[in-house]
Amino acid sequence: MSKPIYEDPVVAEIHAIRAEMLAECGGDHRKLMEQVDEHERASGRKVIPAPPPGLPGKKPGSATPDGAVERSK
Repeated sequence: MSKPIYEDPVVAEIHAIRAEMLAECGGDHRKLMEQVDEHERASGRKVIPAPPPGLPGKKPGSATPDGAVERSK
């Protein structure tokens, strides 16, 4: 993989945190997603699932009027 022209420190931090979380799950992506889902449920925040692929709607990550953020699955 080639080196990006510009390295964003925020994106680099997000990648580092994700790598750390995955390492804590023994590299098991399924276990990581189970932990993320559990954390979302425990937060008490409203999580709006993204529409199935191919259906019209907002793009994942778009904020809704009530401030919730759509998450893609």
